[in-house]
Amino acid sequence: MGKHRGTVHRWLADYREGGIETVVEFGTSSGRKRAIPDWAVSSLKKQLEEPEGRFQRYTQIQHWLDITLGVQAEYATVHHLARYRLKAKLKVPRPRNRKQDEEKLEAFKKTSVMTCN
Repeated sequence: MGKHRGTVHRWLADYREGGIETVVEFGTSSGRKRAIPDWAVSSLKKQLEEPEGRFQRYTQIQHWLDITLGVQAEYATVHHLARYRLKAKLKVPRPRNRKQDEEKLEAFKKTSVMTCN
């Protein structure tokens, strides 16, 4: 079934007490509130959708939330929010040497032997 035995036990107790209606009705969550409120999430989502890509690291998002919106959150919370809930990928190109010669690089790519299958 994929549910903890305590959950199944609670479902059976609810069923015995009030029938199937009490098992399937949705109640309000008794858990704690989210560390980052919905208004801050929507503001962050707008920032992440900007094409110039303001953030390169999740610590920058954490700092932005703290300074701009006054929302303090743990790194793991910010990472989970940005990466998994908002589906953001902070992609940054690999660093390249400024002195790298483009012509020599292209020549190397054309003449080098491929070693992978």
